[in-house]
Amino acid sequence: MDEIASYLVKNGNIKFGDFTLSSGKKSDYYVDVKSALLNPAFLKIASIKAAEFITGDKVAAVELGAVPLGVGVSLETGKPLIIVRKERKEYGLEKMVEGEMTYGEVITFVEDVTTTGSTLLRAITRLNEKMVRTDRVVVVVDRKEGARENLEQQGIELISLVDIDEVKKSSI
Repeated sequence: MDEIASYLVKNGNIKFGDFTLSSGKKSDYYVDVKSALLNPAFLKIASIKAAEFITGDKVAAVELGAVPLGVGVSLETGKPLIIVRKERKEYGLEKMVEGEMTYGEVITFVEDVTTTGSTLLRAITRLNEKMVRTDRVVVVVDRKEGARENLEQQGIELISLVDIDEVKKSSI
């Protein structure tokens, strides 16, 4: 049994009921990777596993759920972290992106959960505008609802540490 899937099931991070996802889709289950990543033991495991797949010059994470993983992977790889906001700050420097990028750099995103990949695609577009390229996304759990295909259409590889089938199988 996969260590990540097992942890999520044993610690109640998969919930059944009626949920609306960030994509707007309805679901009868919710995979709460965000709260799992707040546990240092789980964060360490996920960060070590994700770090194996980081091929870019830098690591990027979309606020809020992926930020702990981004920090963990940055520490594991020694590669700088970029945080992409979902919305522009209305104060201070009003940045959409935190972290330094150089023209032509390759960025690897990390993410907690993917469904359709729409949040990631918006963040990737923001970085493309800064003339950097995203090569892949490393996600803890892929819900297998289109993210892989949507990212591949943009030439971006999706690597999942586990997918929803593995998580569900661990819950039996």
